[in-house]
Amino acid sequence: METPLLIGLLIALAVLAIFIGLARAIEVPASSRLEDYLSDKLPGLGASSAARARRLGSAGDLVQGVDKIVRSASAGENLARLLRQADLQITATEYLALWLGFIALGMIVGVVLSHNWIAAVLTGIIAAILPYLFLRTRQGNRLRAFNGQLNTVLMQLSGSMRAGYGLQQAIDFVGHEMPAPAGKEFTQVLRDIRLGQSTMDALEAMLERVPSNDLQLIVTAIRIHYEIGGNLAEILESVSETIRERVRIKGELRALTAQQRMAGYVLAALPIIVFFLLMLLNPNYESRLFMPGPTLCIPFGALVMMLTGFLVIRRVIQLDV
Repeated sequence: METPLLIGLLIALAVLAIFIGLARAIEVPASSRLEDYLSDKLPGLGASSAARARRLGSAGDLVQGVDKIVRSASAGENLARLLRQADLQITATEYLALWLGFIALGMIVGVVLSHNWIAAVLTGIIAAILPYLFLRTRQGNRLRAFNGQLNTVLMQLSGSMRAGYGLQQAIDFVGHEMPAPAGKEFTQVLRDIRLGQSTMDALEAMLERVPSNDLQLIVTAIRIHYEIGGNLAEILESVSETIRERVRIKGELRALTAQQRMAGYVLAALPIIVFFLLMLLNPNYESRLFMPGPTLCIPFGALVMMLTGFLVIRRVIQLDV
């Protein structure tokens, strides 16, 4: 039993290494991306882009073509947007390749451990869910970290503007002084502005990468200032007070609902863990649930009820501020 498991793990690691190596091989340096951007603006730069495309070779063209096809679909574009929000430096195609690798690895582990195709299908389903859960968790954690830094960001922006800085200089100051993710995002905003985007377009692009309601409030305040004028430093200070109160209330709500969230996770995970333990200890006993007949309604009904209960608990403890 140990040899097939080791072989399956080695195969999964080999597939993962192939895709990581391919992604490294076709990674485009920043100078080449800048040449691509300027090739439409300035003459004489198209030859360097063509030379870079020849250096990538057919493998890079194939992966880039597949990625364009994936992103052309609405689901592929949503996946690419979610990857940007989670700050994962991979394409939608690479994520889908890793997702398929996880499914294959989960099914191999299920077959090796239980010698039962039903367990293999279930482990494959769980392995298919895990990458998405990781992606959503990373995106949520990054969003919460960004929201926690917004109060300091607004204080630095308003203080810099009161000291005589312009908005772009204040954004540059925040990008250098703040840690990630806020510092990284504002540095990206300044980079977009220097590459030719307007300030509002660069801020809207940051809002797409960080879908925060508090950030939406800041961008709206800056847009109003651009349209009708006024003292932007005072506007940002007023917004800072509002955001500070919202962050405080959200923190209190998360503390009050922490027990309910943990209860939802435990109630959802405990039956699955018990099922796999019984499948490992006595596969014949568990396999009777999946025999043709009325008993098939038991596992699928339990799965539907577990999912419904988990969603209901999440909806009850989800309070908007």
